[in-house]
Amino acid sequence: MAYETKPNTAKVFVENGLFSKQGVESLIEQNKPILKVKVNIDGVDKEIALYFDVVWENDKPTKELKITRTGNKMLSGKITDPWVATEQVAQQSPEFDDDIPF
Repeated sequence: MAYETKPNTAKVFVENGLFSKQGVESLIEQNKPILKVKVNIDGVDKEIALYFDVVWENDKPTKELKITRTGNKMLSGKITDPWVATEQVAQQSPEFDDDIPF
């Protein structure tokens, strides 16, 4: 997905299902980020993936989310270079049904 690069800006992409309990549990089980933030800091593009921080027991994650003293859910993150589509991947994109009314 392309986004416009402007210095010192950010765009946030919310994963499907984030705002339902079933969706959040599914994202956690699949080890998928709940939010992806594409940022440009001083002309350098980066991607930040944010996950709900979970409690670990016996070196395995549980379904219990870490909660702060004030009751807020905690997030952890990973910063990487942004994903860039190659020409081969772009050519393999699926066709869309144009018969769907908007």
